[in-house]
Order: sequence, then C-alpha cells, then structure tokens
Amino acid sequence: MTLAPVKSPSLDSGLTLDVSPVAGALGAEVRGLDPDGLDEQVAAALRDALDTHLVLFLPGLNPSVKQLRDIGALFGELEVHPYIDKVDDDTPEVCVLDTSATPKADIWHTDVTYSEHPPIAALLHMAQCPPAGGDTMWINCYEVHESLSAPMQAFLAGLTCIHDDGKQGSLRAEHPVVRVHPGTGRRSLYVNKQHGRRVPQLSRPESQALLGFLYRWQEQVKFSCRWRWSPGDVALWDERVTLHSIVDDIGDDDDTRILHRVTVLGDAPRPPAGAPSWDRQRSDKTAASGYYGLAGFEF
Repeated sequence: MTLAPVKSPSLDSGLTLDVSPVAGALGAEVRGLDPDGLDEQVAAALRDALDTHLVLFLPGLNPSVKQLRDIGALFGELEVHPYIDKVDDDTPEVCVLDTSATPKADIWHTDVTYSEHPPIAALLHMAQCPPAGGDTMWINCYEVHESLSAPMQAFLAGLTCIHDDGKQGSLRAEHPVVRVHPGTGRRSLYVNKQHGRRVPQLSRPESQALLGFLYRWQEQVKFSCRWRWSPGDVALWDERVTLHSIVDDIGDDDDTRILHRVTVLGDAPRPPAGAPSWDRQRSDKTAASGYYGLAGFEF
C-alpha cells in the first residue's frame, strides 16, 4: 500500500503537521511539530499518524531531554528502567544508549516481549551518530500477517509463543502468536527471533519448523522501511505491530552512536476473538525424536 503525503488538520494553535510516507510498507516523516507546544490536539494528531504509518520520523527535531520525555508521555505512562543509565536524575524516564559500549541489537525484535505487559511504544533521539552506517530498519507486522494464506492465519490464531530474556535473568511470558491492536482492531503477527522460544501447543519439532518459517517470512525486505540517522532526529514507533533492528555496519574507528530513549509502558497482548484454544503439547523426553532439530530459538 502506498500512501501519499498529507497534512493534518490545522490545530487551534495554528500548527499543521506535514506527514510524508518514506516507504510503501510503513514509516512517515513528520514535520511541523513544536516540542514546546504539546497538547491533546497534538497528541491526537500524532496518535492518528502513528496508527496509520506505525513508525514516525521527526528529522532534526533535536528535543531537550525534558521535551523528549513529554512527547513520550503523550502516549501513556513512561518506564523508569531499573538498570540502564539515565541521561540525568531530573528525567529518570530518559535512558542513554551508547552502542559503542553495549551490544548492538542487530537482530529483528520487538522490545521486552518477555514481559507480561510489553511496551506499546518507544522513542529514540539520535544525540550523536557516525557520518555513515548504523541505520535502523522496521517491519510492518500487520502486512506480514495479511500476506499469509487464510488457512495459515486461522491456524496461528489459536497458538501462543513463550518469550524469555535470553538467560539474562529469569523473565518469561506467554503471548498470542497473533495479537489484535486495541486501537485499530487489526491483527498482526507477534513473534520475534530475539525473544521467541517455543509454541507450547506444538511438539518441539513442529514448533521449531513453524517459528523458523515465520521468522524468515516476516524478515522480507518488502515489509520494511529504513532510516538513515542524522544528529537530532527522533523516531517514534508502535512496539505492538512492528519489528526493528540496527544495521551493524559502523566502522570500528568511528563507532560513536549515542541515543536517548523513552519507553511507553505496555498492555497485555490479546488474541483474536473466538480463536480456538488447544492444550499444551507434552514432548516425549525419553526419545531423541522429541528433541529433533533443537535450535537457538528452542529451550
């Protein structure tokens, strides 16, 4: 689906947001936002744009730490992360990420799906970046689901997937493989390679085969958009219906990439209404066939 550039209706403040798609699958640039003029009308315009485009880019906005926090707060309650460093003590909701000092998230994922209530949205402000490399890509999981055949969609609707934190701790959650967006009512595929481990209604071989297929299918370039960062850019995306990944092509001699991040606390993913429900499959732990094909996304 290709969307033409549009202008949001003029707000009472006189502000008009220019919204221009950056790719056919998802993503749009938003210009005209005044971070000092945030109100409910601005919030409604941004929410409408996010529901349509799933990821919004605000080139060169360069908000202050407080302004970034306030933009995030338009979408809900903000997380105060217990471990990640904060930009300053006055705004504990804003974390600082330095990708030269931490592992790069160069695998397709949705954040923190090992939580019972994963984030609903996230914002990144590029404070400092290299002259080239380190782009971020996003995938439209609505289109991924809609591209599947009707029998496959019906099959997936009754399944869940167990997500964990990759042995960083002991966090684990079980979510529907297909979730319904509470605002739009649309269905999207909700599995990701970084945190998804197993479909408990299936045997281990069946689960591995299914997840392997879904991971390969959803990572097709046709479902994606890509953003080349410049200092001051802000990206805002809906965590419930997208995947994202950094492109890890930053040179070793120029790898400074510092971002400020805000995360909007989440809701509980819900499956489609009327979806079938099956018992959990018990694996035969006495037979080698019960563990056939054990892989990185199995536990």
